[in-house]
Amino acid sequence: MNLITPQEAEDLILAGAVVLDEESVRLENALGRILREDLFADRSFPPFDRVTMDGVAFRSADFAGKPLILQGIHAAGNPPPPPLEAGHCWQIMTGSIMPTDCDTVVPYEEVTLTETTGEIQCEPVPGKFIHREGSDSPAGALLIKSGTKIGPAHLGMMASIGAVVVKVSRLPRIKILTTGDELIPIDETPLPHQLRQSNGQTLLSAVQQWGPTDVSWEHLADDLEATTAGIAAALKGADLIILSGGISKGKKDYVRPALESLRGEPIFHGVAQRPGKPLGVWQGIIALPGNPNSTLTTFHRYVVPLLQKMMSTSPRAVMTLPLAEAVKPHPFLTQFLPARMNNEGKAISLSPQNSGDFVTPLSGTGYLEIPPSEGEIDLSAAQFFPTH
Repeated sequence: MNLITPQEAEDLILAGAVVLDEESVRLENALGRILREDLFADRSFPPFDRVTMDGVAFRSADFAGKPLILQGIHAAGNPPPPPLEAGHCWQIMTGSIMPTDCDTVVPYEEVTLTETTGEIQCEPVPGKFIHREGSDSPAGALLIKSGTKIGPAHLGMMASIGAVVVKVSRLPRIKILTTGDELIPIDETPLPHQLRQSNGQTLLSAVQQWGPTDVSWEHLADDLEATTAGIAAALKGADLIILSGGISKGKKDYVRPALESLRGEPIFHGVAQRPGKPLGVWQGIIALPGNPNSTLTTFHRYVVPLLQKMMSTSPRAVMTLPLAEAVKPHPFLTQFLPARMNNEGKAISLSPQNSGDFVTPLSGTGYLEIPPSEGEIDLSAAQFFPTH
């Protein structure tokens, strides 16, 4: 098996990625989708001088230490009020438009009110508690960039600018195929030689956590005919097929021969990494190793960037963190170690016993990528890929 580096594997995967078409959806259906157009401010934000405290508003020139006469109430949503008479003030509400002939707001906490007057109990500061027109954004400014994964705050902004229908990436059609005759449904009791199915649920959940997709999962028997038929059926409607297991060189590993009969030689098969060395890729197909830790690690390392490319969204952020304890590199394999950050911002490695150990990584929030080294010098820092 000719092994390539993880970076070479990622480059080859992304080079073959097919960017999905766009479609239009209503705002209420856009959460988690990838925006495919720039959105601009349709007017200034805020669109008027906005009052930020409940209280009274007046002209500072009218204030002489005496109570001001209440002229009325000016609430949020009201049009601009009539001119303010000399020596008067408005009772004014948060969110209302600041009267153009006023320059001062004093909160109720600093005002003593009677039925007809308001006595100011502080030294008023003109301009305070006023959110000035256009101070957040001028009209026409870019507010949300194409490629943004739409979250609740984006939806609020979209509603504010009247973006009722927006262009987004089409949902990718993803088919997850798991293998392994030793695996049984999770609601059954395993015999000593059996295991409950976990990789299918893990991958399904990982895809769903990443974002909205059209995803389904099917389990294949360890049989060449069944494996070939299952993959062939998936190829008819999927933008991406994710396989788990059956990609090594065991006598019951049928994924590569099945894929070769359908798609020919792989783009690559084998990466100099631990876990996940047997990773294989064909156009539109990524075959992950079947050990639980290998499956989830290679999903985050390779499938997530692929989905980002397909959906036209920005690549994920990768951090370089100091290590709480030094990690010794492997002489020729890149190591992926589950990890979490401590309160000091350092990465704590959660080294599993082997690629089948998916208990140890449970408390991790990402993984470290440790490059190979022939030397005996321990690393003091490494790249950290957040997973949630």
